[in-house]
Amino acid sequence: MRTLRIGTRGSELALAQTHQAIAALQAANPGLQCEICIISTAGDQRTDIPLHQVNAATGTGDKGVFIAAIEEALAAGEVDCAVHSLKDMPGVLDARFALAAVLPREEIQDVLVVKNEADMDCPVIATGSVRRSHLVQTYWQGKASTVPVRGNVATRLRKLAENAEVSATLLARAGLNRLGYDRDTFEVAGVPMQVVGLPVNDFPPALGQGAIALECRKDDADARQMLARVNHEPTFRCISCERAFLNLLQADCSVPVGGYAEINADDSLTLHVVHYDANGRRTVLQQSGSSPEAVAAALHADLLAALRS
Repeated sequence: MRTLRIGTRGSELALAQTHQAIAALQAANPGLQCEICIISTAGDQRTDIPLHQVNAATGTGDKGVFIAAIEEALAAGEVDCAVHSLKDMPGVLDARFALAAVLPREEIQDVLVVKNEADMDCPVIATGSVRRSHLVQTYWQGKASTVPVRGNVATRLRKLAENAEVSATLLARAGLNRLGYDRDTFEVAGVPMQVVGLPVNDFPPALGQGAIALECRKDDADARQMLARVNHEPTFRCISCERAFLNLLQADCSVPVGGYAEINADDSLTLHVVHYDANGRRTVLQQSGSSPEAVAAALHADLLAALRS
């Protein structure tokens, strides 16, 4: 059996996710050897500007700033597959590539990592996300303020510990869990902190959050077959719905939108979305049905109608 060369970012979280993918692949493909190939992306290199400005600054167009360089290596045959945080991927892939599998989804919610004794009535919250910044204003009814922050999980926690004026930062529960911060309390640089979950209906995650994606070249039948063996179909149905909506919305990380799809008891899907327009007007919608693409299309039509009203 061939050795599978896996492209990934070099952050601690990206490598943790890659090792999780390798464990699943080797369990499903006995004897498979895997080689990790670390690739630096535009999102890793340009931490000096807000994330939603990186595409324009680096010329990556509408590609995900954390995946474009990895896809270049994939197209060149330097790697055989890639492991991504699904939320970093655009709604539609380049025609040369295939989303061959997703692993079982982690918890999807955002959480606050809060310094003990911090004032959470009028907090100062560090986040580099346009979505999270809008949600903060709604959730705290205008009483909170945000300051920009970029970097991996460890960097953001360190910056929180070092900045006396910042109360908390926002992170994905999935990333914390995968890095071992799966406790309610911990210390960073001697500063005690606690993790506070946020309700997904009031503070919806990024579409695709919590899922690990495995991508390969569309014409690589061997790789597609190996990756398909680890695909988690319920997760794939949900993220297919979320990605179809993102594609219709033509949304990247500069668009303040969040949401998630869930499978109901009757095996239908419900897609929940919160969207902010250019004037900060909030629209909350949900739509149900059996087909991921049809549910996404119906909700997108509802959103367009709401924005016109």
